[in-house]
Amino acid sequence: MVAMLSVSFNAAAGNGNGNTKDIASWNVLVYLTADNNLDSLTQQDLDELMAVGSNADMNVLTLVDRYADVAHVYKVEMGSLSELTAPGLSGVEVNMGASGTLETFMSFVNGNYPADHTLLFFWDHGTPLLGVGKDEHTGTPGESDWLSHAEVVDALSGMKVDILASDECLQGQIEVVYEYYVRGLQSDYVIGSEGYIGWRGFPYDAILQHIVDQPEISSKDLSVAIVKEFAALFSKPPYMSEVVTAQAVVELAQVGHVASDLEVLADLLKDDIALYRGGITAGRAKSMLPWGEYGGEAQVDLTKLVSCIGKSAPAGSPVRSACDAVLHDLEKAIIARGTTMVTARNFNGLGIFFPSTYASYQNHLWTASEMYEDMAFADLWMPFLEVYWGRAA
Repeated sequence: MVAMLSVSFNAAAGNGNGNTKDIASWNVLVYLTADNNLDSLTQQDLDELMAVGSNADMNVLTLVDRYADVAHVYKVEMGSLSELTAPGLSGVEVNMGASGTLETFMSFVNGNYPADHTLLFFWDHGTPLLGVGKDEHTGTPGESDWLSHAEVVDALSGMKVDILASDECLQGQIEVVYEYYVRGLQSDYVIGSEGYIGWRGFPYDAILQHIVDQPEISSKDLSVAIVKEFAALFSKPPYMSEVVTAQAVVELAQVGHVASDLEVLADLLKDDIALYRGGITAGRAKSMLPWGEYGGEAQVDLTKLVSCIGKSAPAGSPVRSACDAVLHDLEKAIIARGTTMVTARNFNGLGIFFPSTYASYQNHLWTASEMYEDMAFADLWMPFLEVYWGRAA
C-alpha cells in the first residue's frame, strides 16, 4: 500500500487519455463523497487506488470532495494522483448530492477517457430511501443534499455503466434495484449490501488487479470478483471485527421478473390475510437482518422471508407456487454474494422493507411514511403492507 499522497498536475485533459491505445478496456470511476464524517477514511482508499493505478488498458479516475477542501478530479497513477482540469468540478466547492455534478463528471470522463466498459463506484453513506451519498457542504451555507436514486438515473441517462457498485450501506434492497430497473438505468450489474458494511469498504487494490491480470475481463466476472474480494477482506485479520457485512451482485435485467412475481404473491397474501398472517409474521421474524437499518426492524432478507412463507403455505396452493416463482427468479437475479461465516446464514443478497406495524412505519428512522411511497416498488408492496397492518378496508 502506498504510504504517501503524491499529486501532480495536468493543466487540461485534452482529447487523449495518455494510454498507448485510443480506447481502454475499462474505466474504473470512484464518485467519492467525503464531504461529511467519513472524510477520515478517504486516504486509505486513495492509497489502494494508487497501489495499482491506471495503465494502457484501464483508466482509474475519481471525483473527490472532502470535508475541508474543494473538489478535485484525479487520474490515478501507480503511486500518484494526477490532477485534471475538469470544468465545473476542479478546484471549486461542488454539490455531490446534485445529479448535475455526477452528470458533469461522467460526461468529462466519457469525452476525454473513452473505454469499452465502465465500472462506477459510489463511495459514502447510503440509505435505501435517501440515496447513495450525502454532501454536507454543498456551496450553500447550512445546506446538505443527498444524491437520490432517481437523480443517479437522470445523471446517467444515455450512458452505459456496465457495473454500478456502492461502497456504502443498505443499497442491496429490492426497492433500490427496482427503481433503477423501472427508470431505465443502462447497467448490467448492480452491487450493493442489504445491511450495513464495515468501515473498511471495498479493497480497491485487489479489485483493480483483476483488470490488470485480465484486461478483457467480462462485466459478470468482474462483478463476481468484486464481492469475493470484499468477503475475503472481512474474513481475515485485522477486519474480522466487522464480520457482520456482505455484498451481492444483482443482474438488473432480471429484476423485473422478481418484482412481477412479488406482486402476484403480495396480492394472494392480502386477499387471504387471515389464513396466511401467522406464516407471514413468523417468516418476517426469522428473516430480520442481524445488523440492519433501524436495528433490523424495518429491513428483512427477501429470500428468507419468501422461503418461510412458502414453507408455511399448503402444498399445491397458489401461495406456495407464487413463493417458488419468486425464489426461482431471485436465484437468477442474484448471481453472486460476498459473505462471511456470520452473514452467509442471514444475507441472501436483497432486502425488502417490512416494518412490523404501521406505527413502526410512521416512526421509521428515515421518515419512511413520507418517502417510501415515492419509490416505484411501493406501488407493488404497499397494498399488501396496508392489509397486513390492518389498515385496509
